[in-house]
Amino acid sequence: MSAEKSDLDTFDLHLLELLQRDSRQPASVLAETVGLSAPACYRRIRRLREIGAIEGEVAIVKPRTLGWNLSVIVTVMLDREDGPTIRELMARIVDHPQVIDCTNVTGEIDLFVRMVARNMEHYDDAVIELFANDERVRSFKTFVVIRQAHSAPTSLR
Repeated sequence: MSAEKSDLDTFDLHLLELLQRDSRQPASVLAETVGLSAPACYRRIRRLREIGAIEGEVAIVKPRTLGWNLSVIVTVMLDREDGPTIRELMARIVDHPQVIDCTNVTGEIDLFVRMVARNMEHYDDAVIELFANDERVRSFKTFVVIRQAHSAPTSLR
């Protein structure tokens, strides 16, 4: 089952905004913030999970705390841009432990890949495995991240 925005009311959207900021908040605190009873709030959150509005809840780990001090963005251009090739390649890329995310985009570049590594050698081993030895990859470029700022949760209302 999937959700469409028209299926969600202002309470649902407010709950989703709050959960994006901190999904560990008790339902009682969320309920008070949005103006619902705790049981009603809990039911809504359960429904939001069931309809797919909430895909999952994860801990966001800072890679540097694990010694992964290098953050990079890799742009990838493919020789073929057909759906099966892109889907299969993306699935292989996101399965790699150093990959944070992989996005297929329009334009000159086919994929943006965010990665982390302990150091440049660790990164180099990964890109050889992921891109240099893959005949579907025409070229790739690496951009080392100097500084990063995280965006605020998406405003849903």
